[in-house]
Amino acid sequence: MFVQALVALWALAALVPHARAGDGAASIAGLSGLTIRVEGEDWGSAARDEVETLLNAVADELTGGAAHGLASPIVVSYAAGSPVTLFDKGHDGEYRVHLSARNRGWAQYAYQFGHELCHILSNYDQRAHDAARRATQWFEEALCEAAGLYVLRSMAVRWRTDAPYPGWEAYAPSLASYAERLVAEPHRQLPPGVSATSWLKTRLAGLAADPYRRDDNEVVANLLLPHFERDAARWVVLRYLNLEAAGSVDGIAGYVREWRKEAPDEHRAFIDALASTLGLREG
Repeated sequence: MFVQALVALWALAALVPHARAGDGAASIAGLSGLTIRVEGEDWGSAARDEVETLLNAVADELTGGAAHGLASPIVVSYAAGSPVTLFDKGHDGEYRVHLSARNRGWAQYAYQFGHELCHILSNYDQRAHDAARRATQWFEEALCEAAGLYVLRSMAVRWRTDAPYPGWEAYAPSLASYAERLVAEPHRQLPPGVSATSWLKTRLAGLAADPYRRDDNEVVANLLLPHFERDAARWVVLRYLNLEAAGSVDGIAGYVREWRKEAPDEHRAFIDALASTLGLREG
């Protein structure tokens, strides 16, 4: 699906000088307060410190204070297949993330890590082995899809003038085009004349049974994304998700109510707006 986009990214990588240690990265540690450690040598033409800098840039865009209380490091390694954040942590309590992006296609790294970091910020591990979480997990998946799109668009704007390495400004258009190609995919759009509320009602049973119905999750992500783009600081609401045991939640409406209850007062109107977009407040 993205063959043309990947060809363009490879061509761009050949034109932009590779960054080296000492080439002027703003800060490998990043501004988010997170500790992100990239391991392994399986990144193709990308240097490990380049990948680490890129992932910290993603975290800087997404957190905006949302990393509060997240003390454990995030260890990222390459693995073929679908990107994933493992439920089981490492020996020292570190989060373990596998990405399938390689070489210097930074848009793919940003999209994948934005999604996986969203799971970590959403307290996915609080309900990791709770079978009842499956019925509402699709909502977290949709939020994290929105997060991947958000960081692509946000970084595309920032990198026009403030890229992490000299010369990386040239990648800004590729970040933007990758995001727009995803957002515009036909399967991510509501059918003509169908409201979000009525569409979701026809999908809820299927999503409760299988939270990885990607096409459906991506429709929801497109619906949620504009809310966060209007107020990027609201990504902090992720930190209040999944704090209740899944078995105590009555369906998706109950899941959102518990989220709202856990969040501070100043974030509740925003959660209400997300719920209203999907027609969930009535529940």
